[in-house]
Amino acid sequence: MKKLRYGVKGMSCAACVAHVEKAAKKVCGEENVVVSLLTNSLTVTVEDGENEDKLFALLKKNLKSAGYGLEKEASDSNKNGSREEYKKGLKRLVWSLVITAVLMYVSMGHMISLPLPSFISDNAVVFASLQLILTVPVIIINFRFFKNGFAAIARLSPNMDSLIAIGSSASFIYGIFSTCMIFTGTFGENNALVHEYAHSLYFESAAMILTLVSLGKTLEGRARAKASEAVGKLAAMMPDSAVVIRNGERLTVSLDEIKVGDIVAVKEGETIPVDGTVIEGFGSADESALSGESIPIEKNEGDKVSAVCTLTSGYVLIRTEKIGKDTSLSRIIGLLEDAAASKAPIARIADKVSAVFVPAVMLISVITAVVWLVLGEGIDTVFEHAVSVLVISCPCALGLATPTAVMVGTAIGAEKGILIKSALALEKLSSVKYFMTDKTGTLTEGKPKVTDIVPYFCTEDKLLGAAYTAEDMSAHPLAKAVCAEANARGIEKMNAENYVSSVGMGISVDTKYGRCAVGKPEFLLLDDFSEDTRDFIRSTMERLENEGKTAVCVALGGKLMGVMGIADPLRDDSTRAISNLKKAGIYTVMLTGDNELTASAISKSCGIDKYYSKLLPEDKERIIREYSERGMTAMVGDGINDAPALARADIGIAIGAGTEVAIDCADVVLSKNSLRDALRAIDISKATLSCIKQNLFWALIYNSICIPIAAGVLVPIGISISPMIASAAMSFSSVCVVLNSLRLRYVKRLRRD
Repeated sequence: MKKLRYGVKGMSCAACVAHVEKAAKKVCGEENVVVSLLTNSLTVTVEDGENEDKLFALLKKNLKSAGYGLEKEASDSNKNGSREEYKKGLKRLVWSLVITAVLMYVSMGHMISLPLPSFISDNAVVFASLQLILTVPVIIINFRFFKNGFAAIARLSPNMDSLIAIGSSASFIYGIFSTCMIFTGTFGENNALVHEYAHSLYFESAAMILTLVSLGKTLEGRARAKASEAVGKLAAMMPDSAVVIRNGERLTVSLDEIKVGDIVAVKEGETIPVDGTVIEGFGSADESALSGESIPIEKNEGDKVSAVCTLTSGYVLIRTEKIGKDTSLSRIIGLLEDAAASKAPIARIADKVSAVFVPAVMLISVITAVVWLVLGEGIDTVFEHAVSVLVISCPCALGLATPTAVMVGTAIGAEKGILIKSALALEKLSSVKYFMTDKTGTLTEGKPKVTDIVPYFCTEDKLLGAAYTAEDMSAHPLAKAVCAEANARGIEKMNAENYVSSVGMGISVDTKYGRCAVGKPEFLLLDDFSEDTRDFIRSTMERLENEGKTAVCVALGGKLMGVMGIADPLRDDSTRAISNLKKAGIYTVMLTGDNELTASAISKSCGIDKYYSKLLPEDKERIIREYSERGMTAMVGDGINDAPALARADIGIAIGAGTEVAIDCADVVLSKNSLRDALRAIDISKATLSCIKQNLFWALIYNSICIPIAAGVLVPIGISISPMIASAAMSFSSVCVVLNSLRLRYVKRLRRD
């Protein structure tokens, strides 16, 4: 299965989203379509062998029938075109604002003591004609609302543009009718008729509705761009060109010209343009753009490097392994875009409401007009309330409630090195009850280290030096730990020969001081095997093994040198992470294939609530299945053996340094390899879900309160809303929803240490 994303043109509100989804589902099925108002995109899930060109043609045809345009993923030229369109839209808005301001001065200036020339104020025909002349260009400038709105009504799929078009048209038509009455009264010398309609023109409402909606759309667009700026910032960090070495020549080429296998040269201060392996040189790389970790990482021959990271010092040659959309940067951008386009289950509330919202508002407007007519009110009162109902309704606030919060939430996570792949995962994280974790590479560092050196009548350095002499000839992980510790201390090994290995027992070599052996006590063949020696070995090994460590004895020339403890140590922050999870009311469980003693020791050290040892991959999957029946489960792991468990858990969380299989199976990836980021992810989820609920509440409560007021239920106590005020309130509600989502960046608990 794979996902294809297309751009959608013509969407303006949640009702549009519902119409686009309906059209696309006729082609792709009920479960394979996601439409995002925030990103103006359509994402479909298809089989790997699907004919993409044929699918695009069918989707484009269906969406065109529904009144919307479809385009393949935007290229740079498309993006430049969008920027140009934004500039044109801003220019139209400025002209609309200027003309509307003059119109407002003419129609309502006298209310705030702004004098009009007498030839305007004293002549009703000039007064009405001037307002008509000023209104027409505003309508022409914003004609797209009428074109889209009435076209949607003709297709029986009305949207927000339909409400605006009807409201503004009604005001304009009523203004023309009033102007005709003024002309009739003036030429018929009927002053009463002139006076009656001179103050019921409503031209200012027609223009102000369009101008305020355009202003709201512009502010909304800027806020939406702010919500998704993390993606743009990442993409903008890539260099335009790179230095490639081909046939011994250094060539400066564009990124599009780099191929897999090319040798790329990067010097201090430059941005790494590709994913690959260092084949020559050394330096330090700032990987904060991908991992959130500000401390530069040393890079030597054989180390992996990623695009968009900066070489803060040194000079390296990199063999290119991944380019373009295959790089780590592109994968992160793809994850953020997928998350923004995906929908959390809570978003279905808005979808269900918006599907019937616009038709319901139009019906309420008609009922409002009928009720006021029945009550015997004049046509101007009937008109004012009916139009206000149409204009004040705001389905776009409903449509933006979820995607803006999801986009900001996932962007915050990305900045902290937490990649959340979907809105579903983001929502589920807030309800985690059971936190399951692997041991090796997750709670622990994943590499054995010498933790204890217990000498027996010698110094630590001599004990370690003897062990180093034997272990240097072995490739066993425990041997590598001994060698690493010796190298770190600057200890030199002795000359040795005749390496012998006994599986499950130990290894030995011959030195000038005699046989050097490392392993179990019975393998050492000690000359001095007194009761004291036995007690020392027994007590030391028992203590180390009870702490979950592997104990090895070392002898030289038939004499016991001492005992060493080797273990995979806990990560520095594992204990604190588990403690914070428990404080948050989450039950912690460790699943490991290691032995009982080690599992018990690690569990006690971390404060884990429960542990299971000696598990196979299928055992981990089975246990998680059992816990999932009790509540929401999250599983953290890093290895191939964790993949089934990650897939089975409600939320799979992969440590970023783990295998690609584990990362692919996970819903969340912790790039900084810190378990504490799992709690940060849960915090982000809870804050985002809270923000979504607030957005939905205010969007729904806004309409629940404002529509009845616009209909006139509070007129008996002197409260009413004109169409002009209604249009301002409608635009303000959408902007508030987006700004509330942006507020997520300043929630204190998201900065948890």
